[in-house]
This record gives sequence, structure tokens and C-alpha cells, in this order.
Amino acid sequence: MKSLLKEPLVHFLAGSVLVFGFFWATGSDRDPADYQVRIDAADIERLQVGWVQRFRRAPTTEELDSLIEQEIQEEIYYREALRLGLDRNDPLIRRRLHTKLRFLDHQEDVTGDPPDAVLVEWMARFPGKYDLPPRYDIEQAYLGHELDPEEIAATLEGLRQGRLHPGEVGQPIALPAALHSANSAEIARQFGDAFAAEIGDLEVGEWHGPVASGFGQHLVRVTARTPGRSRALDEVRQVVTNDWHAARTARLEEEAFRKYRAQYEVTVVGRDGE
Repeated sequence: MKSLLKEPLVHFLAGSVLVFGFFWATGSDRDPADYQVRIDAADIERLQVGWVQRFRRAPTTEELDSLIEQEIQEEIYYREALRLGLDRNDPLIRRRLHTKLRFLDHQEDVTGDPPDAVLVEWMARFPGKYDLPPRYDIEQAYLGHELDPEEIAATLEGLRQGRLHPGEVGQPIALPAALHSANSAEIARQFGDAFAAEIGDLEVGEWHGPVASGFGQHLVRVTARTPGRSRALDEVRQVVTNDWHAARTARLEEEAFRKYRAQYEVTVVGRDGE
């Protein structure tokens, strides 16, 4: 046995087993070709284009050489990190790979825009979503929180008869006294959803109130109303196209993941009898 252990062939085989064991343990199955780094014309062009986009000029010979050396260094470190299994159990790397695979799974399927007939059909599935909303010119006087109903009625009557001016009534507040050509969403951003919802039912030209907002009570007059209308595809083409792409992307992602998931047996401790 001692003489057998001294044989060079035995040493070679033992070393081979150790090397194989190392690569098996680290998850690397590289062949010698994996240790060849090739920077071709396409790589160099990519580096040059990136430099021009950043600095608005072409790189000098020295700068290009530096870019190439950096590319080589990054590639070598990347491969060695994979060889050592540094990509494992890293939430950040896992999340980036997850995002990249989701993108690559359907990149070719969603690059082109759909024909008009598809977009028109999409718009029909969401009635009202792409319509032009009504717009309002409004004036308001802020009254506060707790006021006597008789005092509110008297102030409202004075505004209606012209005996009072909006600037003469109410309390100061950091809200606009008037809005011009504002839709419901814009009004809601200033005064709240409940206030905006009530504006649509007010008669034009007449003071009304009290109308509640998130700040208190207001007297309000709608001085003009521009009705909403349906919009043609050409008016909202980009928005509709973006929505269509987003929905298609989500559907393709769901289909792709369903196929991946079907290949795995998933066990969740505490849920599946584990």
C-alpha cells in the first residue's frame, strides 16, 4: 500500500478528484474555453458609443485602451465570482436576475405597436377612461368648521344678491379663491374628493353651500362648465398604446411564470405539512 501511494499516477488521480470536488462544490462546470476572454469589434463599438453618450466626444486611443482593460477586468472578476458561487444567496443579485429574465422572456413579443383596430377595441373595454373630463371655473369662500346655519344662509344670500363680494366674506386659508378650467382631479387635489364630487352637480352662475372639503365648509360658485367628451384614438394614441403594452407585458409575465412554476415542486414550511 505504501508503494502504491508513492506512484505519480495515484497522486495525479487524487489531485484530479480534489479539483473536481472543488468545482462540483462551488457549482462551476467550466471548460477551458470559459477562461478565454475575447473582446470583438462589437464590444469595442459598444464601449465607444457609451463613451460618446456620456462625454459627447469620441474616446482617445488611451481612453479606449482603458475602457477595454476595464471590460476585461470586469469579465474576469464576473467569471471568478460565479466560479466561487458568490451569486448565491444574495437578494440583490437574485432580484436583478429575476428582473432581467422577466424582461428577456417577452422582449420580442411587445416591441411593436398594435394595429389601430386593436387599440380601438382596447379603448372600448374601458368606457370613459380615455374621455376628456369636464372642466370648471369656480370661486369659493372658506367659512371654517363651526358656523351658525343662519349666518351661513345670510352670507349666501348676500353673495347671490351682490350685496357681498367673495373677498369680503369667509376666513383666510392657503387655498386658491378661484380655479380656472380645472377638471375634477385637479379640484380634488386642492379641496378633496368629496368637494370635487359635489361641484359637478352645482348650477352654473349661482352661489351654493355650504360645500364640505377636508378643511371645513365653503360657499362655491361655478362660473363656467366645459362638458367632457369622448376622444378619438389619435388624441390619446400614446396613452392607449402604453396601457395596452403594460397589460400585455403583465399577461406574458404571468404565462411565463406559470410555465416555470409547473416544473418545480414547491414546499412551504408550515403550510404543506412540513
